[in-house]
Amino acid sequence: MEHVQQDYAALRQGAGLLDDATHGLLEIRGADRAAFLHNLLTQEIKRLRPGAGAEAALVTAAAKVLALMTVLADADSHWLLLDRRRAGLVRATLERYHITEDVSLHDRTADWSLIAVQGPASLTALPALFTEPITARQPGDHQLLTLEGIPVRLILQRWTAAPGACLAVPAQHAPACWDRLKARGLAPVGWEALNTCRIEDGLPWDVNDVDETRLLPETGLEARMASETKGCYVGQEVIARMQTYGSASRKLIGMVVESRTVPQPRDAVMADAETIGEVTSACVSPALRRPIALGYLKRPYYQELGRRVEIITQGARQPAALAALPFNTP
Repeated sequence: MEHVQQDYAALRQGAGLLDDATHGLLEIRGADRAAFLHNLLTQEIKRLRPGAGAEAALVTAAAKVLALMTVLADADSHWLLLDRRRAGLVRATLERYHITEDVSLHDRTADWSLIAVQGPASLTALPALFTEPITARQPGDHQLLTLEGIPVRLILQRWTAAPGACLAVPAQHAPACWDRLKARGLAPVGWEALNTCRIEDGLPWDVNDVDETRLLPETGLEARMASETKGCYVGQEVIARMQTYGSASRKLIGMVVESRTVPQPRDAVMADAETIGEVTSACVSPALRRPIALGYLKRPYYQELGRRVEIITQGARQPAALAALPFNTP
């Protein structure tokens, strides 16, 4: 556990280097690609200038989440940075909507390796790595750079509440790029520590906490990922109606566990004798020195912060208290 604590400290206080084998890239080409994506995704796409990006979701007509992603606009293509476990589903769904538009879809996951640089010092560490000036400023901004002759696409992408970036590198150059980043002083860290940080920060991850049974407003991500002004897109009517007329019937919330046992995904959450929800992610929080969890609870329970509940883990009842997200860490 000592290495996890060191990795956690690096991500909370400095910058950590991660081999990001979780995410992949889809490339969308063709003259109609911006309008095509704009009509299907939850975010403004047609207004993205080359070099800019936006977080977005692909949802069903009922607003259930098929995938979360960051859309990157280039002069001659758009890229979707997403969990690689969603790549096949997203491509198949987009192809289903593709009729006569000048659009072609390409899975580039095998062509590019992704290396993440995460933590509060990540954006200050990056300029010293490249000979070209970094012009990317906002989340989703991206640009092509070179690292000692290796082509790199720098994407401002955070996986926790702290600043961060993702470096897309041609797969054949990934080992050399990794070695050069380490040589420049970036310390490798593990995904367990990153996962701990993002749970403390109350950020749901695709697949882990978001699947096709979840409505986007239930995840708490609609403010970040859904435009309120762009007009029609698949699922827009449901999302707009929920934002205007009422709260979700269930919602993602935090839980602070009062025992030492870490809950597991799909563990039931109970209030008295009633099942009111389930856990999706959990970890031991170094900041709070106890296990914490994310999970979906029914209304009105998710509105009752501080309420005591029980999490059923391996047949045992564990007391816990409901908490707002992000967790109130010192």
